[in-house]
Amino acid sequence: MSGQCDSTSGLTYSLATAPATPATGRPARLYLVVSNSGTVPVLCKQIVVVLPTGDLAQDLVPAGQHLLASVEPADQWSVDQLQDGVLLTLPQDETAAFPGRGTELKVVPANGESVSLTTHGLLVRVKDLRINARTGTALLRIRETVSVDNGNTWEDHQVTLSVAKYPPEEALTDDVVGNLAVHAVDTEGNPSATPVTLLKPEHRGKAVLTWTAPPDAVCEVHYDGREPARLSGQEKWQLPVTDITRDTHFRVQVTLQRSGETITHHLSTAVAVAEPVIPRLTVDKITAGGQKNLLGHQLLTVDGAVVVEKESHFYGAVYGKEATLVVADALTTSQKLSAPEIHSDRLAVADKVLVGSTDYTGMAAGDLRVRNDLTAKRLAATDKALVGSTNYSGMADGDLWIKGKATAARAHISSVLGTPTKLTGAFDHTKRQAPSNGVLLLWIRTADAYATRTIFVDINTDGAWGGTYETVAAASIDYGKTPDVWMASATVPLYAGQWYKIWQAGEGGRTDAYFFPVLAG
Repeated sequence: MSGQCDSTSGLTYSLATAPATPATGRPARLYLVVSNSGTVPVLCKQIVVVLPTGDLAQDLVPAGQHLLASVEPADQWSVDQLQDGVLLTLPQDETAAFPGRGTELKVVPANGESVSLTTHGLLVRVKDLRINARTGTALLRIRETVSVDNGNTWEDHQVTLSVAKYPPEEALTDDVVGNLAVHAVDTEGNPSATPVTLLKPEHRGKAVLTWTAPPDAVCEVHYDGREPARLSGQEKWQLPVTDITRDTHFRVQVTLQRSGETITHHLSTAVAVAEPVIPRLTVDKITAGGQKNLLGHQLLTVDGAVVVEKESHFYGAVYGKEATLVVADALTTSQKLSAPEIHSDRLAVADKVLVGSTDYTGMAAGDLRVRNDLTAKRLAATDKALVGSTNYSGMADGDLWIKGKATAARAHISSVLGTPTKLTGAFDHTKRQAPSNGVLLLWIRTADAYATRTIFVDINTDGAWGGTYETVAAASIDYGKTPDVWMASATVPLYAGQWYKIWQAGEGGRTDAYFFPVLAG
């Protein structure tokens, strides 16, 4: 295999043959690999491949040769094949083209629309091909119709790829050169038994290249614009490769010394990456196609952090997780910050905070002084709040530590205990949720003989509505012929939103349940 690429082409082309050194008058196969190796998306309408036909040294196949061609991925591309002298009708403008000296293969998108080659490559196969009888070098001509400005303008480029034809006695020797393949590796670095054409995320961008060549060969491996790897004197030819983050072409140049002459073979293959990484991509617009939010809008998902080198502009509402906007470090505003609710994992003031006055007389570091009412609809510290220090050692979630004085001329708490609520019909395993922090009081009593009953309180231990429940309190009465235990009670503290249920066993007696809210004036 050998290749030559026009630097002005929008796409990259590599050619492989089987056998690697085609012999004159013998069967062969051609593999053309196409992808976008640049950083700008390329739209493609069609690719036309011209194989030189005839009996001369510069021709590849005899005149009248029938070509059997196929393409991958077949669901996105189609290939039309022509023999010598057969009319080619172009579906775009319904004009006819007469192929010149050569057989044309026309590759077009299957749906008739242009395709952006950014995340997938293209493989064209030509099988059951017979090389003509003349030793020489044939040039395959490739004509592409592409656009690099999202279809505003279209350009035709031509690329030539060379194929060397050897006499059978030179091409078919025991010095086998070929079989270039890509093998994925496991967690221990061992290559897979069979070659792969797709590297999945679990492969972590690692693979092993394998090929065959004589032990006295010198091989150079080229890929991804990196410094070529040079290998020699190996019985088994292979090369581990890493950091394969996008569709990649591999080319191996094999050099042999035979009968005082230098023989060079070129091997080529490619591998696609399931989740490619493009270091630099310039686009005019990105259209989200992910799952929908509660408003019915499709989401654009970025798996990882986003860094914006210049300012960001949002022309709609900005939401964080579960409709909460979270600032992990600092929030800086050029003007006043106004919010009915303030949530902070950590609120730290290293010096002093004074509201309602400019007189710091008598204040020490860490003091919080409010000269008037301190009013907030909701001030929540979801983790820890500390004033006067930056040392959080020993603090638990929900702790509020003040290292200095806390002074307020007027501060209001409506009440410690709110109005109790009687829970009717609460003894039937019904799952309930505490409306606020509070205390659940259970009461059972009887004046009748032969009454035995127990009431139980189970609370949820993992926070989920259908999770695990555990009995934490019970109250019992046992009234025989004479009063033993004729009344009892149980008290269970609950936090806001906690799930619980009450149930009872036995007969006789009267039961009541009350919920007392705490700090809910």
